[in-house]
Amino acid sequence: MKRISLLLSISVVGLLSSCSDSYTDKDLRSDVSQQQLQGLAASSPEALLTIASGLEAGNNFFLNDFNTAGNGNIHDDFGLKSIQFGLDEMSNDVVQVANHWFGNYYRYTGRQETNRVTDMVWKFYYKVIFNMNSTLKLIPSDASTSELRYLRARCKAIRGFAYFDLIRIYGNGETGIPMYDENTSRTERVPTSEIKALIISDLMSAYDELDGYSRPSIVQLNKNVVAGMLSRYYLEYASNSSEYQLAAQYAAEARTGYTLDPNNINFNDANWDGMCNINNPEWLWGADLNTNTSTYYASFFSNVGSLNPGYAGLLQIFKSGDKRLVESISATDKRKDWFASAGNGFGIPQYANLKFYDFTDFEGDYVFMRAAEMYLNEAEALALGGDDAGARQALYNLVSTRDAAYTLSSNSGQNLLDEIRTHRRIELWGEGFAFYDMKRWNQGLLRNYSGTNHATFGLLDYPAGSVKFIFQIPILEMNNNIDIAQNNPF
Repeated sequence: MKRISLLLSISVVGLLSSCSDSYTDKDLRSDVSQQQLQGLAASSPEALLTIASGLEAGNNFFLNDFNTAGNGNIHDDFGLKSIQFGLDEMSNDVVQVANHWFGNYYRYTGRQETNRVTDMVWKFYYKVIFNMNSTLKLIPSDASTSELRYLRARCKAIRGFAYFDLIRIYGNGETGIPMYDENTSRTERVPTSEIKALIISDLMSAYDELDGYSRPSIVQLNKNVVAGMLSRYYLEYASNSSEYQLAAQYAAEARTGYTLDPNNINFNDANWDGMCNINNPEWLWGADLNTNTSTYYASFFSNVGSLNPGYAGLLQIFKSGDKRLVESISATDKRKDWFASAGNGFGIPQYANLKFYDFTDFEGDYVFMRAAEMYLNEAEALALGGDDAGARQALYNLVSTRDAAYTLSSNSGQNLLDEIRTHRRIELWGEGFAFYDMKRWNQGLLRNYSGTNHATFGLLDYPAGSVKFIFQIPILEMNNNIDIAQNNPF
């Protein structure tokens, strides 16, 4: 993307998303600017497409921007990827060896109403929702061109994606979150069931409307990505075998056309890309970073890459694997080398991760969805739905590309489910799933065990279902939004 077009896109989104006292009180924002844009958009389908495409491109930039919350020089605020990794730090599987950036997640202070982390997370997702609503307002539901209909569908999918994350972070049972679409603003805590209804409506609408769409790059969403989002939704909320079947069905559809490369697993492989290259044939959706969009030290690889010249590699704020998880990996599994062995040749501590490495000068790309996840979604959903044979095969299709000695599992029932979930924790380590999965599986946080490698400042234990797994709404939102009567428990 050329710099001038990028800046124009950013300026349009900035115009539409100026700050107010309440992060979610969007109704009165930039009314004149919105009217002006609507007037321009109404002049012709071409003008509408130009404006709406600019808004979408600006939001794509925002997804990976530095200082999304406007709180200053905060190096663990670089958009979606920072939130995903931060939440992983709240699980059992990620160890932060010293208190630094991301430490608020690891020691569970980030969830508290006065902490800058919950402030950033809340702002980020509601800004994404606001940007999508602003774009959807411009595009009529009966848009005259396929390009406009596809764009509208992509905006709905991103909005559904944002609400899906928000409700899992802030929802407390049926006590939900404020809900805004392109037509209505509900500033109270809308019941979780209604948020879920909007999510599935957005995703199903996008899925149907993206039929036939061919995207220019994987930065844009297409039908496969939305199928992946639907798989995630049903895996999270399925209540019967039919819905688990839908989770498996959408996962299989999402990964169709994407390949697993057994020669791109670890640093010994000829095709290894350190999970930093958007051209990886397994990636369904990602961010293409370059000199214009790089956030340098405030970035994923700076904070997570043990061999990169950033906070991890230079300051030795290593992000390591949990000892129990790492030692559960078979010696013949290539993913064993995602975590440093004792006395390794890199001179880094045992268990420090080697999964992520940026071959560029802080321009490593970000992955948001890849085929491996879909095999795991499919396997788990089939197992939960009672199809052990199908689950075994889906798991084998993935793990056999990581471990040449792996054979088709003979497990069934809970043992099979445990095996699938262990491979999920290994495969998706550091990619933003561990905290959500811990909650979904109704597991507790257990870091204080004999021989633990967790750092003292994060040596916490919380039981399954703990209120500590729910973020509090930021204090500024509580103070300025009178319709939110009560916060989540401390």
